[in-house]
Amino acid sequence: GQGLGVRGQAEAEQADSSFILHPSSLPSRTPRWRGITLLHELKHAGVPVAIASDNCRDPFYGFGDHDGLEVFTQGVRIAQLDAPYGDWSRVVTTTPADLMGLPDAGRIAPGLPADLILCKARYFSELLARPQGDRTVLRQGKPIDTTLPDYVELDDLLLK
Repeated sequence: GQGLGVRGQAEAEQADSSFILHPSSLPSRTPRWRGITLLHELKHAGVPVAIASDNCRDPFYGFGDHDGLEVFTQGVRIAQLDAPYGDWSRVVTTTPADLMGLPDAGRIAPGLPADLILCKARYFSELLARPQGDRTVLRQGKPIDTTLPDYVELDDLLLK
């Protein structure tokens, strides 16, 4: 089913829909023809894999909000990092911290800064379905105000 996007209309119409929808057809490799690199294959080869985004509402990407959880959510959707989830959360936590030489960032352990996001979700599927819902952000182990500013308050930042 994954290759239908690059097939002709006649061939796509003849595809067996039971195969397309069957859970066993989920890819174990990175989907081709999506314009993304081979994340599954790189990780399998032992290459440190991190994902990031220009998620900052600038002229290149005007929809961002500096939201790392959204970056992870989009990564899961686009690169199909959910079959299984495994340790894919590392691509936005420990791996980028390690690549930037930040040994105390991106991890939870006694004595570390306790900068993290707590979400009311029992499973990754719930977290990724509602990434903006019921979120507590801790900085140095203490909850911080997560009220988003009105867009008008951000106008001066966009003009710089």
